[in-house]
Amino acid sequence: MPRRYAERMRATLLYGPGDVRWEEVPDPVIADPRNAIVRVVAACVCGSDLWHYRGVTPAPSEPKRIGHEFVGIVEEVGADVSRVKPGDFVIAPFYDCDMTCDNCRYGFSTSCRELCWWG
Repeated sequence: MPRRYAERMRATLLYGPGDVRWEEVPDPVIADPRNAIVRVVAACVCGSDLWHYRGVTPAPSEPKRIGHEFVGIVEEVGADVSRVKPGDFVIAPFYDCDMTCDNCRYGFSTSCRELCWWG
């Protein structure tokens, strides 16, 4: 599916303590049939990113994208995605949950038994 916009994709990358850069990056691709590609319209830096930025914990050896909590518009979905479709507005927190296990049903989705951390 071709991108709808002519601009190049950009991301905020952490290179090391105090070293953050906004750079062009390759366009995303669907790598897993459960994935979706989202055009980010607003993002925020997670506190987990700040540990590396401040030098409290070692920074990754390769530049790392930060700002993995975001809102945006779904551009493309994988074959196994059924809960969202292109054009949907989505909110992406720092984790995913199944919303069917006991923990999710009782309001503790961050303790989901099928929890998937990402970002």
